[in-house]
Amino acid sequence: MNLKGKVIAIACLSSVLFSACGDYQKALKSEDFELKYKVAKELYQKGEYSRSERLWEKVVAYYIGRPQGEEALYMYANSYYNRKKYMLAAYQFERFLKNYPRSEKAEEVLFLQGKCYFLESPRYSLTQDDTYKALDRLQEFIDRYPNSENLREANNMVLELLNKLQHKSFEIARGYDKIRDYQAAIKAFDNFLIDNPGSNFREDAMYYRLHSAYELAKNSIKQKEKQRFEEAKGYYETFIRVYPESSYKEKATKMYQDIIKKISEL
Repeated sequence: MNLKGKVIAIACLSSVLFSACGDYQKALKSEDFELKYKVAKELYQKGEYSRSERLWEKVVAYYIGRPQGEEALYMYANSYYNRKKYMLAAYQFERFLKNYPRSEKAEEVLFLQGKCYFLESPRYSLTQDDTYKALDRLQEFIDRYPNSENLREANNMVLELLNKLQHKSFEIARGYDKIRDYQAAIKAFDNFLIDNPGSNFREDAMYYRLHSAYELAKNSIKQKEKQRFEEAKGYYETFIRVYPESSYKEKATKMYQDIIKKISEL
């Protein structure tokens, strides 16, 4: 392309961009909601979500309850989702479901709302409010749409969230063991194992329950030593029966040998 051609191409592009920018500014200042809607939709379809959002803010409230409201609210929520503003998207998805519960898009919207909370779910050591919200929405989605094409992804997200909650619960129990509050640790591990029978942390929980019981017995008054060593012995036997090849086997066996010795001396 020669210089003249390049100049013409740049001029044409500038003209298009100026026109688009002019339409946006005009719609933004206008009181014509049909114009706002038209320009917001055009921007959304071009992937210009940030600018479209500013127009949807004005448009959505006006059109809710009217034929265009369903589409407007969906695009508004999805604009936030596409820009990774997941909490804002989740709020607008919730708004959509309340206003249009029978919409053809309700299935997709419920899934995306759950995914928003999933993506905002923090690491296990922090407060898990968004994790519980994600589980609530995703479970509702799974129950309502068991044949959805998004079912596998929803189930995988649920499993990941449950594992995160189990990790947090395990670490709380482990924390009691670390600060030598062994009675609280044993109780916490017992509850963990009852509540999470298939957890990835089950082996760890059973080992540290044994460790807590062993340390509690060692530090008990004479009157309680025999009973507590017997309890620790029972925890070892359960642990080694379930995990005979555990990576904790050597440590557990050393504790067991000392437990047997202590019991024989009492």
